[in-house]
Amino acid sequence: MLPLLIFDLDGTLFQAKPACLRADWEILEEYGLPALDENVLAKHAGRGTDEFLRAVLPADTDIGAARARWIELVCKAIAESGELYPGITGVLERLSSDGHELAVCSYSPVEYIKTVLEHFSIAELIARYICAEAYSSKAEAVSSLLRQGVPAVVIGDTHGDVEAAKANGLPSIAAAYGYGNKEMLASADYTAFTPGEIISCVRKLTG
Repeated sequence: MLPLLIFDLDGTLFQAKPACLRADWEILEEYGLPALDENVLAKHAGRGTDEFLRAVLPADTDIGAARARWIELVCKAIAESGELYPGITGVLERLSSDGHELAVCSYSPVEYIKTVLEHFSIAELIARYICAEAYSSKAEAVSSLLRQGVPAVVIGDTHGDVEAAKANGLPSIAAAYGYGNKEMLASADYTAFTPGEIISCVRKLTG
């Protein structure tokens, strides 16, 4: 039985940094705050939308309203100027045609995930997607995608993706072209230095 392939989104399928930075700077401007350096904002990446907004906006901010506005801004940025990593659509098509079920597990909001999948016409290739923000950890979110008796592989660009795989007894593929720290990704079972190498890594894992 071929394994379910569980992909991270940002830094693995989608080049998230430009769209997210644009939304970050726009919401800071709307709240009358100065623009933060992109390196400062990058430290908050992958922490979940609400946690990010609490970190950068005033303490008395209505986080629900701010979250809704940030999602609106980032989805607009995705539609206007977002890009997948080169070759990702072909990679997903090949893996799907090989018989793999594909899923996405990301800390990005559901609306954000849906916008990426639909705007770039890859939604029909992804059987399931979930927002890890709704779970206590990414490991728990990955666990929710698993089906009894069906093997799985986690593919992502951060140490958290590798650790989520290990916590569930799953192999992992590091997307070393993404945003993660290469040294921290070293504990992955295989490493893809380009999107296209994901295919060969999957095939090595499946024999």
